[in-house]
Amino acid sequence: MSRKEPIYQTILNALILELNSNRFKKNAPFYSEKELREKYQVSSTTVVRVLNMLADQGYIHRIQGKGSFVSKFNRGTAVKITDTHAYDLDDEQVAVLVVNETTPVKARSKFETTTPVWYFERLREIQQVPFEYSQSWYLKSLLPPASVSRPRLIHSLYALIRKHAQLDLAQQPFEQEYAVTVVPNQRVADYLHVTLDAPVVKVERWVFREDQILEYTLSYLLPNYFGLHLTSTAQPRVASEIR
Repeated sequence: MSRKEPIYQTILNALILELNSNRFKKNAPFYSEKELREKYQVSSTTVVRVLNMLADQGYIHRIQGKGSFVSKFNRGTAVKITDTHAYDLDDEQVAVLVVNETTPVKARSKFETTTPVWYFERLREIQQVPFEYSQSWYLKSLLPPASVSRPRLIHSLYALIRKHAQLDLAQQPFEQEYAVTVVPNQRVADYLHVTLDAPVVKVERWVFREDQILEYTLSYLLPNYFGLHLTSTAQPRVASEIR
């Protein structure tokens, strides 16, 4: 005999369906506690629990004394993301600053601490002006030692991996996160020719193959070289689909 779904879970699922449709605009007011109590005929305790779960999952944000609001991006909506550049990519140079197999992986890398990896530090420049510093960890089997023995001659690690591992990392599933922060330390500031309080865009990237992590890259990018263009692929839903 199957167990009946808890009422809060039923309400949560219904509201997520609405949030993933075109029912609400970005940053628009969400249902109030009173509206949800009346809509589903449940207690305040249940309503608060559901709203808190929606907030924890990033669907809404709650402001004390003002109510709940739909998060900037609807969760579950597929988007196409395109990097936009204020420069000609043909003018870009990449310098490998460090390569070794001993630098420990960061906790956020999702690599196991015992997994053999290659570690790289790189600096991207346009007409000899640096604009991005990055640290990367790659699964060691993707790059044999001979291929990284002359780091100053390396322009594209992805090209080397395609050649030696017969694997195109650009075609693998990935996750990427962005945050605006300041330069993390003096070493990065020196490479980017900025001060320690200079703003940068922190970019974290994870590349996978099935459940195996292949790459983790942490980058610091100068804001005037950063841009994204997002296009939603969401399709409108009729009212009967979101009730």
